[in-house]
Amino acid sequence: MPTPRKVESVATLRKKLENAQAVVLADFTGLNVDGVSRLRREFRKSGSEFFVIKNTLGRIAARDMNMEGLGRFLDRGPTGWALAIADPVSPAKILMDFAKANNNIPVVKGGFVGGAVLTADEIRRFANLPPKPVLVAQIMGLVNAPAQGIAGTIRAVMTSLAVATDEIRKKKEGGGS
Repeated sequence: MPTPRKVESVATLRKKLENAQAVVLADFTGLNVDGVSRLRREFRKSGSEFFVIKNTLGRIAARDMNMEGLGRFLDRGPTGWALAIADPVSPAKILMDFAKANNNIPVVKGGFVGGAVLTADEIRRFANLPPKPVLVAQIMGLVNAPAQGIAGTIRAVMTSLAVATDEIRKKKEGGGS
């Protein structure tokens, strides 16, 4: 029979998952208390969150939120939950950068982004995406490129027309004298 404390923990996690844009799970075995504190600080700076909950409780909350695929990453070992509230890429980036500086700890297990379960390799690739403002700028550049091409073509046609008209005018002036 579940204890009131466990029921409350699952309800709290469900509420957090409801507001999360991305979830990244990581094994932080080998990271001392100071390391976990530093990692949590990094997450707070980015507006994200990192916490630990029992795997069984996490599996229940994930199932309740239709994130059942996360259960396969909650089979063993301590699991840290990294939740993105604003930028879905930030937890993956923070974990990958932190691991580079700390002997590859924590180890990403997998995650859930945009309704899809991602493997550790997919999370690593996701972490290498540029920040959202850069992506938006790149997309806007791609959208704007055809318009710039059309404008350039029209400008070239107009220039050619002006040059041709000027040449015709010069010939008429020169031919008429």
